[in-house]
Amino acid sequence: MRRQSDDTASISFTGLYTGEVWRRNDLAPQWLGSGAGPWLYRGLVPVEWLSRTLGGSNLRTILLQRHRIMDHLLEHWIREEGVTQVLEIASGLSPRGHRFRQCFPELTYMETDMPGMAERKRRALEQEGALSEGHQVLPLNVFHREGAESMESVVEQCFRPGEPIVVITEGLTSYFTLEDMVPFWERIAALGARHPGSRYLMETYLVPRSGAFSRAIRMGANALGRLSDSDVTFHFADAGEVERVFRGAGFAGVRVHDPAEYREYVELPSNRGDAVVRVVAAGTG
Repeated sequence: MRRQSDDTASISFTGLYTGEVWRRNDLAPQWLGSGAGPWLYRGLVPVEWLSRTLGGSNLRTILLQRHRIMDHLLEHWIREEGVTQVLEIASGLSPRGHRFRQCFPELTYMETDMPGMAERKRRALEQEGALSEGHQVLPLNVFHREGAESMESVVEQCFRPGEPIVVITEGLTSYFTLEDMVPFWERIAALGARHPGSRYLMETYLVPRSGAFSRAIRMGANALGRLSDSDVTFHFADAGEVERVFRGAGFAGVRVHDPAEYREYVELPSNRGDAVVRVVAAGTG
């Protein structure tokens, strides 16, 4: 049985694999790994090899491309535009909050995930003395519109009104349909009323309709879907569709970032042909 649209708990399982990718590429400290991570990493080696052989890229390449571009954009906004508040939703075992708080201790950085993953992450950071009033890990369900685990409640309790927030989701939205996600994106856009100048940072995938690369990517997506008991979906065919949907959700400005734009000044793994991942930066105005 596939997971219902308001249940995000099973995604945390695939988050363990992603966390292992961060750890093996020196993006995360060793203590932020998991017991299941190495097993998952080894288990997907054949799929990753086949995807890269047939299509010129694979899931690990995509994960590193999106993560490093997001890091680059967030660092730019902090250094050049004075951003001081970040909300990362479904952060899993991402090392971003820990790394950015080390570099920018003035940041208010709230990491969130489903209760089980949030507690795992909280314990790991707490054992290393990495949590503080300005860096916490909290439970949040993206489909809750009210209550302690809603995005709105976390924002009200943890962030200063009148100042912008950067909201980040990485590795979340493709586990749900576009119909599931648009209302959530509308709620993020609405944060601009109390937090003018806020931004939303996420990734999406522009997958060809046919060809060897398309088959390889969809094979990897099906493998992840089986692991997470979900249907991995590709929402958009091109950047124009992304812009139309996000503007329709209430965002004032949208830019779709292609990894090819960043190869000269961000360390990114290479792929043969066009990259499938895109990083979306949407502003609330």
